[in-house]
Amino acid sequence: MTETPSIVLPRTTGPVKPASDCSHSTEELPAEAQVDGVALAATTDPTRTSLLLKNIGGLTVIIMPDAGFTSRLIAAPKENPTDLASRAALIAVNNSGGLAGVLDIPVFMPKSQVITVPPQWAVCVLSDSLKEFATARYLQDKGTTAEYFLTKALADQLLAKNSVARTQPTLIRCAKSTVDVVKGKPTLSDIEQYVEILGPGSPCRNSYQALLHSDQDAADQLATAVLSELQATPRLKINSDLVVTSART
Repeated sequence: MTETPSIVLPRTTGPVKPASDCSHSTEELPAEAQVDGVALAATTDPTRTSLLLKNIGGLTVIIMPDAGFTSRLIAAPKENPTDLASRAALIAVNNSGGLAGVLDIPVFMPKSQVITVPPQWAVCVLSDSLKEFATARYLQDKGTTAEYFLTKALADQLLAKNSVARTQPTLIRCAKSTVDVVKGKPTLSDIEQYVEILGPGSPCRNSYQALLHSDQDAADQLATAVLSELQATPRLKINSDLVVTSART
């Protein structure tokens, strides 16, 4: 008697859809390093509609969608630092108003789609169409990099004895001062600019000294500690042009 062959039904997986986040962006792409001082680790998913960009370089990067807005940006919280100082520093940068002076950011670009990505931070780029690869543009901005370095160094010192809520206004004020000095006195070296920002009589100094109960000696010690940390940061670079990066590569 001949046996009837069994019928194996194919397993249905449902229609392929564009990525909704970067949780499946595990396929490594060549690192993005077209700008001096910038290095972005890049990963994508099988549909290439997601692009996780993590800043593994030494300078802060500003990332935004492609010119045709075929992609959009969302946060990638699982890839970001969790320490209070790093988070407080980025909040200060985001609230300083410094991005308003970055000429290469198109005036029509929604603020929510211009993401500042300091070293060790990340952002997720998504395309909502399977016909479009996730694509973004980025640039390195000197003022934004200096803001993050200075506020992070300040936060490392101030948060040891102060709450985030009490410290944050000072960090924002110092971030604003950083932008003013970097743009207003471009001929100074990095460390000379930092000394100017932290020095006696400056808006930044007045703010952090008030946190220290107006103790001038304590303020001098804090400034010395902050400058020591800043001397170990990478040298600032001139602003770069916008560069396109995509999950295509």
